[in-house]
Amino acid sequence: MKSYSVNGTLVSPAVDFNIETRVLEISGYSRPENVRDFYFPLIQWLDDLNVFLVNNRSLNVSIEPFTFKFKFIYFNSSSAKFIYDIIIMLNNFQKDGFPMKIYWYYDADDDELREAGEELSDMANVPFFYVESKRE
Repeated sequence: MKSYSVNGTLVSPAVDFNIETRVLEISGYSRPENVRDFYFPLIQWLDDLNVFLVNNRSLNVSIEPFTFKFKFIYFNSSSAKFIYDIIIMLNNFQKDGFPMKIYWYYDADDDELREAGEELSDMANVPFFYVESKRE
């Protein structure tokens, strides 16, 4: 299984799904014109990763947790649906026996972004670790 990455733009987030370090990260702005076209390959990669892990369970004697980092500056309502879908997938990883630590980063001055993370966490019934940061 290969890592997956996408360079961020002013309208779409950067993606760095690093299979070797087991750190999966989405960061930046998420307001792409065609949200489905942007997020579908990410969701497909995560689905492929889950299948790979399940099929190779015997190779994962000591299962190190994956870390998923949401580091959005902003996301629109169209993106929120796909972000929610990703969170549900991450929960399914855990149900399949693959530990997942989910971190939600937000700017110290951005209460709305923190609240959006809390709402997504509550809706999906998946706990997040919240990390307050300060943009320069």
